[in-house]
Amino acid sequence: MNLAYYANYVIIVEEGSLTAAARKLRIAQPALSNQIKALETAYGARLFYRGARKLELTDAGRILYRKAKCMIEVETAARNEIASGFGGTKGTLKIGITSSFENGRILDALTAFSDRYPETEIHVYEAEFPELVKKLQNGKVEAIFVRPVRSDVENLEVLYTQPDTLVAAYLPDAFFAKDPCGTVTFERLADLPLSLLERSLPAFSNAFREKELALSPKYVSTRMQVALNWARAGKAVALVPKSATEELGFTDLALKTVSDSDMLVPAMTIIAQKRKYRSRVVNNFLALLSEQYGIAYREPSEEPENEKGE
Repeated sequence: MNLAYYANYVIIVEEGSLTAAARKLRIAQPALSNQIKALETAYGARLFYRGARKLELTDAGRILYRKAKCMIEVETAARNEIASGFGGTKGTLKIGITSSFENGRILDALTAFSDRYPETEIHVYEAEFPELVKKLQNGKVEAIFVRPVRSDVENLEVLYTQPDTLVAAYLPDAFFAKDPCGTVTFERLADLPLSLLERSLPAFSNAFREKELALSPKYVSTRMQVALNWARAGKAVALVPKSATEELGFTDLALKTVSDSDMLVPAMTIIAQKRKYRSRVVNNFLALLSEQYGIAYREPSEEPENEKGE
């Protein structure tokens, strides 16, 4: 089967109609219809329920959609690997960072990478965590630098997590900040107006529940800057990684370490496509990070035998 059929099939599914897909692909709609018929004939199953407005996937259609995306990812990875050259000295380094991630080490590493591989282009994409994961899945980026550590998505792996300290950040003269102690407990925080990141709510809920405390945050935000701004306004105590206050310029806030927390609070997490899907260019960048900062990294050639059949 022509690989282009699978690529076009993915577009049809994601666009929701043959008309929209034909417009995006600049292919005549009858040609796309014939490709769908060819796929259905090849697999002996209907792929779509054809509704009045939007195509709806059958069970077989959903299976083929997932597998077609994997085929395209492998083909894209192969093209990237060949285009970048076996040594990875040419090509494009494509990484992603979240909008709340401002780590000077990454800029320093990118500068060093550019000096070492001057013929390589560097593309840095900024987006929120869910969108970056999608970019990883479709090959638009090959590694992302974020704070979250959870990644249970197929073909992705967490390469490195730099630990951080959970702190309560607040305006020094806030009415709830008179305690001279340099640390604070969850029990004390439970009585204060809290500002939290939306993605951290499940972890904090579990931590409070384990101590038989109720969690009722006053402010919930999707961006680290907004969560910290509530603290700067004197309205709340923000529970954030310590490094975030420094990187985002909130050094005017007072900080107390959360003394009874065993939560994993990453300052930096690197998530990438699994080694067999990564280009030589991004592998070279990860190797440079390993050299400069001691980030654990294995060359793809060191892949164990039992992983080759994955």
